[in-house]
This record gives sequence, C-alpha cells and structure tokens, in this order.
Amino acid sequence: MEHIIYFTSLLLFFALNLRILQALHIENKFQKMKLWEIKTAYFLLALITAHMLAEIMVRFSKLLLGIMP
Repeated sequence: MEHIIYFTSLLLFFALNLRILQALHIENKFQKMKLWEIKTAYFLLALITAHMLAEIMVRFSKLLLGIMP
C-alpha cells in the first residue's frame, strides 16, 4: 500500500513541480544557450521536491490509516 501511495504521489508532485519551476523562469540564472543544463536543473529540482513530498504523503497516510511500519 505504501508503494502505491509513494509512486502515485511522486508522479503527481513531479508533474506539478515541473510546471511550477518552468513558470518561475529559472533559465535567467543560467548562461545563454545552456539548454541541457537548464533542463537538467528543472528535472532534478522537480524530482527532489516530489520525492520529499511523496515521503510526507506516505508518513501522513500511516498516521491517518494507522499502519505500523
């Protein structure tokens, strides 16, 4: 059950974070024509944030559903 909650949350939060990061226009902090580095930064920041939020969702579901580790 935890794996389903984690994976679903990870996908949802990754997509959401990627949209938010693209709206922030972080590419202004990078040098011009460094497209590969910009896309990698977006991907990594979105993935790290999504992982942390998915872990929070798993812990919250444990508290809510009373599942013991």
